[in-house]
Amino acid sequence: MSEPNAKLAFERKRDVALGDVALVRVEGEPSPVGEIHDLALVEQLELRFRATLKASSRLAGLIEAIEANGHRYCVFGGWLRDTVSQVAAAAPAEAPKDIDLVVRGVELDDLLHWLSGDVKPTIFGGIQSDAPPVAFDVWPLHDTFLIRRLKLPATFEGLLKSTDFTINAGLFFPKQGAQDAAMMDGGLLQALRSRRVAFNCGSLVFPTMQCARLAAYAGKLSLELAPPVRAFMREIVADPARLAEVRQGLAKFYPGHVADAAERVLQELIEVDNEN
Repeated sequence: MSEPNAKLAFERKRDVALGDVALVRVEGEPSPVGEIHDLALVEQLELRFRATLKASSRLAGLIEAIEANGHRYCVFGGWLRDTVSQVAAAAPAEAPKDIDLVVRGVELDDLLHWLSGDVKPTIFGGIQSDAPPVAFDVWPLHDTFLIRRLKLPATFEGLLKSTDFTINAGLFFPKQGAQDAAMMDGGLLQALRSRRVAFNCGSLVFPTMQCARLAAYAGKLSLELAPPVRAFMREIVADPARLAEVRQGLAKFYPGHVADAAERVLQELIEVDNEN
């Protein structure tokens, strides 16, 4: 299939995957964004990112193409959250299962050109590679789901404002040419220090799936649920069909120990509802 046809086919799959996705309003407000000046933390993030690249030639090849074309990129999501948590706890590095990247100044066809083969659309509109040993998702910055949907500025600050939960509101910029490694924080560090997860963005998609994610975060990282988050989750688990869907998602997408920890969070919410 030629590249233009491949791009068209991919975009059609992406549009089908996203469909007419509804936004749910929640009580979220982005925190002020600032650069982190903890050089020891940034150095550890850089070391662990380079180790991740060393483990995955496919990911390393993508980064090489991005850098060769002069595009700035960042790492966000679970890799950053869990790595910061490990560094803060002086825990040994765990082999990452996946990593999320956002690239400024590229188009979808650039990424498809650099990533021939196993790619497919994510449910949030990015490009996903499941190739072992490290799966990854990658987006053009201007094409990230909520930046497009909410018409936010296509900037890294805009990306942080569109982040779902405080526990995910951080970006890591690996060393790139003359630019040193850096981290931008929009609430991630405070969420880890306070052991509390809250909504960051006031708009959310796929609420049942988000309930499963919140239960997993709270269980795995021993996080308290902010009152709006607790109310949101209680509404979902009060519906037996949605609760079953949450549990199915946890069983399918999370390791057993994380699913078990998440189930304890769900049980606590259910018991409170039963008492009331």
